[in-house]
Amino acid sequence: MPGHKILIIDDDTDDVEILSEAFSQSGVESVYYTHSAMQAFIYLESIENKQDLPKLIVTDLYLPGITGAEFLTDLKKMEKYTHIHVIVLSSNKSASEIERYKQLGALDYLTKPSSYDEYIKVAKNIAEKVQE
Repeated sequence: MPGHKILIIDDDTDDVEILSEAFSQSGVESVYYTHSAMQAFIYLESIENKQDLPKLIVTDLYLPGITGAEFLTDLKKMEKYTHIHVIVLSSNKSASEIERYKQLGALDYLTKPSSYDEYIKVAKNIAEKVQE
C-alpha cells in the first residue's frame, strides 16, 4: 500500500473535505483521512514500509473512541511512529490546551479556520512543514 504524505483524523466530514481540498489547492495530493483515532492506527499498521508512513498527521482534539490527546500520547510511545509529526487542528483556543498538546509532542496547534481562504492558508502552512 503506497503511503500518503498527510493523514487527517477528524470525525467532521465537512472539515475533512474542506481541508483535503485546501491541501490539493496547496499542491499536496497525497492525503488520506480517517474519522477516528482507532481507524488511524489501523491505517498506520497496514503500511509495511516505514518510508511509506505519513510525514505528518493533522488531528482534531475531539474524536470518537479516544481523544486527540490519547491518540498523540499512544502514537509517541510507539517507536515505529515517533518520527511522524502531529499538528492539532481544533476550534478550541484554550492556551492551556495548546501548551498541553505541545508537551505531549505536537509539532503545532492551529485553530480551525472559519473560511475557505483561511483553510488554504493553513493548508499551505502545513504543506511547508511536510516539505521540511
